[in-house]
Amino acid sequence: MVAFPLSIGMMIIIALLVTSLLLVLYAISKHRHNHYVDITHLQSIQFDSGSLFSFFQPHLISINEVSQRGYSSMLSLAQQMIGIQPIADSVMILWPPSFDCYNILLPNSLNFPEVILGVPGSVDIKLISLAMYASSRANGCAYCTSHCCTFAVRRGVDPSILRNLLTEVSNNKKSEEDDSTTGNLSPKESAVIKLAYGLGTVPCSLTAETYDEVTKLFHPSQLEWLVEAASLFGLLNKLTDGLNIPLETSTYQETIDIMDTNYTLGRAAAGMIEGESTETKATRQPPPPTDDWTNIISIMYHGLRPGSGAMWFERKMLRGIPTSAGECAVYLQKRCGCSFSSVLQWIQHDRFRRAIVYVIGKNFVSDNLPLKLKVQVGLGYCDILENAVIEGELKEDLAFVEKEEGTQCTDKSIELLILQVGKALSYAPTRVTPEIVKSLHSAENVTPAMLVELVSFLAVLQTLHRIISFQIIQKECHAHV
Repeated sequence: MVAFPLSIGMMIIIALLVTSLLLVLYAISKHRHNHYVDITHLQSIQFDSGSLFSFFQPHLISINEVSQRGYSSMLSLAQQMIGIQPIADSVMILWPPSFDCYNILLPNSLNFPEVILGVPGSVDIKLISLAMYASSRANGCAYCTSHCCTFAVRRGVDPSILRNLLTEVSNNKKSEEDDSTTGNLSPKESAVIKLAYGLGTVPCSLTAETYDEVTKLFHPSQLEWLVEAASLFGLLNKLTDGLNIPLETSTYQETIDIMDTNYTLGRAAAGMIEGESTETKATRQPPPPTDDWTNIISIMYHGLRPGSGAMWFERKMLRGIPTSAGECAVYLQKRCGCSFSSVLQWIQHDRFRRAIVYVIGKNFVSDNLPLKLKVQVGLGYCDILENAVIEGELKEDLAFVEKEEGTQCTDKSIELLILQVGKALSYAPTRVTPEIVKSLHSAENVTPAMLVELVSFLAVLQTLHRIISFQIIQKECHAHV
């Protein structure tokens, strides 16, 4: 047998490949421990009588079961991003399309993996983090605000920026509780905070002055990614606040001293913390660690892992969704009776357009709840959003539904209860009362899947609202040029 000696160059290549493989394996093994709240503990907590979460408690699906259903990479990716596999996942999965939409919209709104790798042309991950945090803080979602806080610090955002965010929004005036100011912000950081905060309020409070500021600082494609990041949290803010998801104790302990002093948990997010001992409530954890190379490799692995990674999941779920705005409009017109062209015509990023079309298509259907009933709730929500554009889209869809489905026989008592719940869920934060929760517990034919479906529908509308609100300001500013 003849031996062929390897050249020095080939040996170097092999050595590099072996070293790279060992580094990847080390990074994965370092972060392979799963961190989540056990549902048996959650089910043992006595929640506030006005917490909608109590309605879901007996039906929670364990993180292990969620993982076994094919979501292991998504759960691991979330843990790398925010340090824990969220409680929200155990509730959203009760109506699987809601969980699928979340997992599709997240990477396509944040431009993953380019944003993690810092690919030229992508937006700085720190600015994306600020857009997520500011829009959640404006919306009053305590759960998402804390999660976005830990996300931002892990991506390298200075905690003092988060602590003084409200001061920045109020034109850099000193806060009554804090002696520090936000003078250390860069022009881009300041502009992103004001942009996302304006989009996050209900109704929208984005000003023409802020629009002019961001258009001078960012390329149109970069600006779109910032708006899409804030819009993603239109979905997540309404889902987590609407479902009254309790904030995880560990997340609370590592973020509470970073966030501004006006931050409060509220009824929805406080459920788990209130159930802890006095000592646990007072315990504080060190701030979240900033990403090192092992975090980035682990994030990329769970995102790109062949066969089961987040990007493979996306490819499977988006199969059949067209790419161009025109084709997407036709697709939605046939499926939902409304083209949603008011949204699609603004979106220039193909991947986000396809994701939002998927999300709309999954929610504008009759499943546990008749679509007609969901649209009726949505029309009431439009009054609170003060968004006439979405209202017009919903009226067009309602006409289509009435023509296609006719008058479905729905239990009148259930219909009235869903309308009442939908009205309470339409505010930010939500205004669910103990009386409403009691009515849900006593209603025989109202299921957890129904409520998740309802909240998911409203969450999609809030996402569309943020996109359209930016578009409205854009048109107004261009009209005055």
